[in-house]
Amino acid sequence: MYNFKFFIFALLSLFLVSCEKKETSNPIKIAAIEPLSGPYAAVGKDLIDHVLFSASEINKNGGINGRMIEIVPMDNAMKAEKTTELLRKALDDGIRFVTQGGGSSHALNIIKQLEKYNSRNPGKEVLFLNHSAVTTSFTNEDCTFFHFRFDSNVDMKVAGLVSHMSKDNSVKKVYLFNQNYVYGQTFRETASKLIKKNAPNVKIVGDELIQPFGKVQDFNPYITKIKLSGADTVLTGNWGPDAYRFVNALKDAGLKVKLYGIYISAPSGMAAMDKNLLFNDVIVVKEFNPTNPNAPSWYKKYEKDIIDATGMTPDGDRFRFMLEMFKSAIEKANSFEPIDIAYALEGMEGRSVDGGKVYMRKEDHQIHFDMQALLVTEKDKQSIIYRNKDFDMSYKNIGNIPIKDITLDTSCKIKRP
Repeated sequence: MYNFKFFIFALLSLFLVSCEKKETSNPIKIAAIEPLSGPYAAVGKDLIDHVLFSASEINKNGGINGRMIEIVPMDNAMKAEKTTELLRKALDDGIRFVTQGGGSSHALNIIKQLEKYNSRNPGKEVLFLNHSAVTTSFTNEDCTFFHFRFDSNVDMKVAGLVSHMSKDNSVKKVYLFNQNYVYGQTFRETASKLIKKNAPNVKIVGDELIQPFGKVQDFNPYITKIKLSGADTVLTGNWGPDAYRFVNALKDAGLKVKLYGIYISAPSGMAAMDKNLLFNDVIVVKEFNPTNPNAPSWYKKYEKDIIDATGMTPDGDRFRFMLEMFKSAIEKANSFEPIDIAYALEGMEGRSVDGGKVYMRKEDHQIHFDMQALLVTEKDKQSIIYRNKDFDMSYKNIGNIPIKDITLDTSCKIKRP
């Protein structure tokens, strides 16, 4: 009997040691849910490639405490039911980290599902690393402990745009032009409020929502309305086909207006716009200047490597610092458990390219950084490259927007486990 008990104990010990070794040597899987088919496939592929490369940079330097990051791409085709299905599959497969950014409605879907799942499965929680879904409510009334946003939210981006616009004496009459879903509606509401508050000399002369977003082919009716309004500037959050079709329609109509926005110059639409993008002044806000020849040497090496690997100039720096901060949080917590990593991420600082500060606000899990106001120009010292095509265009820094100008109050009341 004694020998039998000893034998069972030995087998159990070996099993536990094996499990521990497996846990500390297996890759850290992160499900990346993006549109890889359909009208937004180009955007989704760009997002996935940026995340993949940022993970590979960490892996080639030894990974995280001996474990490699494995990005698991999943195609939601920009459909709500697919996002739900893929998230369930990731959970069933034991994946405990999710990243996403293409579409705020899908991000909200993930937030709500994980909130339920995590409350019902203590010890098996899943952490959501949001790199690009920017609807403000996610770090306000819809905030949750297991969601972290590594991009500025809509209100912060609009605050940055309005901050720069208020210093631009040529802007007198603005037309608001956005997509008719939660993100576009939030952009519109925030823009109306902040223009009246922070740029009182600017008059809003039009307000339009695209219906249905992503599917409109003919923008001429919108162009006519903008022309009749007398607007000298269009403020827009449009992205994807709604951005590049609009830019092309303005050029075809010969309508000169300034374009203030976030994603107008996204490289995935450059092939469809080409030099039409230069017909009007396009001003965007970003966390850095993608074509800054004076960026620090460590970043220039990173930039060269990503261009060599993907054929793309990085359009956002948040993918890099998201995974760098993820790595730092694991090392700080000395744990791979999402709950421990989440606590370690609160208040954490990351590396900035342009010399400013990058930090994760504890109160709402919203990243904060200095912004740059950028004008799209003909090629200067360094140009934008997308899928190995040199577009002979650059970004010119025309204003720095400090953190204080985009730091807004939050209504978030996080319930911490």
